[in-house]
Amino acid sequence: MKEKNFRILIPAYNSERYIDDLFDRIEKMGLLDKVVVVNDGSKDNTVGVCNGRGVTVLSNERNGGKGSALKKGFKFMVENNAEFFLTIDSDLQHDVKFIPEFIKKYEETGADIIVGNRLGDTTTMPVERIFSNRTTSFIVSLIAGCKIPDSQSGYRLIRTKVVKEVFLVADKFEMESEILIKAGRKKFKIESVPISALYEGAHSSINVVRDTYRFIRLIVRSLLIRY
Repeated sequence: MKEKNFRILIPAYNSERYIDDLFDRIEKMGLLDKVVVVNDGSKDNTVGVCNGRGVTVLSNERNGGKGSALKKGFKFMVENNAEFFLTIDSDLQHDVKFIPEFIKKYEETGADIIVGNRLGDTTTMPVERIFSNRTTSFIVSLIAGCKIPDSQSGYRLIRTKVVKEVFLVADKFEMESEILIKAGRKKFKIESVPISALYEGAHSSINVVRDTYRFIRLIVRSLLIRY
């Protein structure tokens, strides 16, 4: 696994509290040298922790949103000729033990995007998230033209050629839906793997009203404009 040409992309905003633990877990797998962190204008010591661990750090001067941070990371992947990369949140919600499962699925199916599916076991997921995730996943699947059981999961494997060919507009959370819709429409192969997610102690920056509005705006734009 280590010899493969891939990276681990971690968008981070004020993640000092969690990110060192995440690095510990990745290091135990022998993959710390694969890590690329995009610091999205953090005001705490996120960058200091990253530098102390010797991982690659990219920085936005101001907080632009998760989509903005991911797009900066996508550009790095293209420029550095990574074959594929995994996206992992910095708040410990994504268990790194599933990394081999993503890579195995990639090798078996040749998929262009593999999305971690948390909805097979929702025992630890807040009830309101179960409803919203199932609803948004149904809508995204319908528009993308392929079944995506958990479109809101940020734990993904993405082949770099996808981000070369898909033009992304959104800068916030909805960008994670946008890339699936546009990749699906371009007939990229999208698969999923079952994962579990941890919520205890994790901080969510999701604002229900604001982010629902942004999601609806994305859907309307996707229905009106095919690109």
